[in-house]
Amino acid sequence: MIRRWTADLLLGMRLALGGGGARTALVRLVLTAAGVGFGVVVLLTATSVPHLIAARDDRAAGRALDLAATSPGVDPVYTLGRADEYRGRGLSGYLVQPTGPHQPAAPGVDRLPGPGEAVLSPALVDLLRSPEGELLRPRFPQHVVGTIGDAGLTGPHELYFYVGSATVAQLPDAEPVSRFGAEPHRRALTSLELLLVVVGATTCLVPVFVFVVTSTRLAAAARDRRLAALRLIGADRGQVHRIAAGEALLGSFAGLLAGLALFQLVRVLVPRITVTAFRGGLFGTDVVPDWRLGVPALLVLPVLACAAAVFALRMVVIEPLGVVRRGTRVRRRLWWRLLPAAAGWALLFTDADGAESPGVIAGIVLILSAVPLVLPWIVERVAGLLRGGSPAWLLAVRRLQLDSATAARLVSGVAVVLAGSIALQGVYARTESDRPAPQEVKVLANYSATSYADAQAFTAAFRALPGQRDAPLRARGLIENAAGERASIAVGTCADLRTRAGLADCRDGDVYATGAGHYQPAAGERVWFFRAGADPRKVPQWTVPALHRTAGADGETAALLVTPAALATATGVGLAVDADVPTADPDLVERVRNTVGWNGTVYSLGTEHDGTYALITRALSVGSVLVLLFVAGSLLVAAWEQLRERRRSLAALMANGVGRGVLARSLVWQLAIPVAVAVAVAVPVGLALDWLVLALVVHRPMVVDGPAIAILTATAIAAVLLVTALTLPALWRTTSLENLREE
Repeated sequence: MIRRWTADLLLGMRLALGGGGARTALVRLVLTAAGVGFGVVVLLTATSVPHLIAARDDRAAGRALDLAATSPGVDPVYTLGRADEYRGRGLSGYLVQPTGPHQPAAPGVDRLPGPGEAVLSPALVDLLRSPEGELLRPRFPQHVVGTIGDAGLTGPHELYFYVGSATVAQLPDAEPVSRFGAEPHRRALTSLELLLVVVGATTCLVPVFVFVVTSTRLAAAARDRRLAALRLIGADRGQVHRIAAGEALLGSFAGLLAGLALFQLVRVLVPRITVTAFRGGLFGTDVVPDWRLGVPALLVLPVLACAAAVFALRMVVIEPLGVVRRGTRVRRRLWWRLLPAAAGWALLFTDADGAESPGVIAGIVLILSAVPLVLPWIVERVAGLLRGGSPAWLLAVRRLQLDSATAARLVSGVAVVLAGSIALQGVYARTESDRPAPQEVKVLANYSATSYADAQAFTAAFRALPGQRDAPLRARGLIENAAGERASIAVGTCADLRTRAGLADCRDGDVYATGAGHYQPAAGERVWFFRAGADPRKVPQWTVPALHRTAGADGETAALLVTPAALATATGVGLAVDADVPTADPDLVERVRNTVGWNGTVYSLGTEHDGTYALITRALSVGSVLVLLFVAGSLLVAAWEQLRERRRSLAALMANGVGRGVLARSLVWQLAIPVAVAVAVAVPVGLALDWLVLALVVHRPMVVDGPAIAILTATAIAAVLLVTALTLPALWRTTSLENLREE
């Protein structure tokens, strides 16, 4: 039994490779392999996403600081993280100050840089060498002693650095570190983000399966004639079905190989993606399919192709003397076509415990999968109701009445993409409406000074920038007493304090108490300048001098107003200088960042975005565009194959006086009518799915974005019209009278 089945499958493969003419067999094999190959690429890429995200998280965790670890024999390194940006691109890294030769190992780095040295990511090195990095070079005057390897980066385009400095230990928040590496921090997706992923992935995958099924039915007439010849030489019906499965199996195996090759090409091209939302790009080596998902996904495609090929023979009687399509037309039944949609609806109602619930995922898949099942029934009913019209209209309607299933299969992928995109757009709209309103963009500079002289030097440098001569800058600090009570102070010259607090009799060396805050320092109290994470056993750094009371500091939040001479006996001074930055000139913002350097931070308020959400939305947007192109390409291939199969009948019409213009218009109507039906089905299905997942899963009201739906619908229609236009040259060749000859 097994040997006989194997022989039948091998015979089917041989016939698929050479039966019905070498050129025809090759075209049929290429089309089937293309459908399966695209499916393999999409499935392998989709199953690689979990590993891709986990690998990025692991890389980020590998370079994080382990503040709790102590490693014997390792000289700790003072480190301070810095997050910055350059022209909208994220720029981050660590300032480091080694304390000895035995340094902790940082991933991707041979050795940490010493004072005056830097180790940079390859992308940062390239940026600094390019003309675009002119305003960034002042931030990296150090000598570059190495580059960071892939193990220390989350992506190939990440701008990352380790900069050596001799003053890191004096900066606020600096920490001694003996080891790099921490547990990965994986932010859980919100319910709306999970819905985006589920709906988007389903929208991308279902059309692929639809085309795999459609591709196995290409050149069906030639295949049926071969099978009839096999019946003539003694093959029974079971053998015919196994041979047909063998033909589809060869195309599936070719598609698997092509898909694996294309997937390797995807891995090569992935590092070239420079989309900002991908946060430094993606490593091709991180695109690794999960075998628990990838292997079943690869196996299901050949099985699906073989099942579709055998199922297509149910309406064909293959006898030794020829092929007969069953003459009695059986009207398609609707009830079983609605079962997937009903099951999906029921799952969303009964198992809506969250977007991660298997019932929710299965429900969304079933509802979208019902679209290509219901569409042939609706197209058949609509075609049966059409009457009258021009010759082109009559030819198109008659063709649809005779074979509506083929036309429905051609546009079913478009319907699925449109329905899924509408549902996806609804979740987008709901997510955006739940996000806080964007704030007014404002740039603030914060500089960490180790003395008042340092603060004055920064103030002078800042006011030397174009248009910043009169910029208001304030030096502030935070002091803490032995009991852990903290108070803020403001430091300025008497001229500043006269303007700020109306202190007419101010003299350098005076300290004024404003009464602000819960803790009021007392004269003679020993305090130190607070630094987060510092050793609690601190040595007092400043003794508060005699205090003057002031009543002219209304609205002042600092507990003490301090003149510079009052800090003459202080050690370990830690001050921060704040400045507001106008945002009209982007180059000015970059010059401010250069002035602040690594002793502070420049904040762009109102421009924050959620990196995870941006990554999901951008990936789904790219995926939707690629799937739409794939669907349009598959539609074009299937339309060309339909023209090739009908070349004799079209040539006969041409020979009997039907003009090419009439045939072209009939071709347009043959696609336009099913497309109109597909749009009429996809829009309500997409809206219904949107309402179901929002109302039942995340309990949010539905948001209908009318313009977005109109754009999506117009895009789908435009794609079909473009495909129709591209088939017209093939129609011109098909209607040649030479096609009346027997092959």
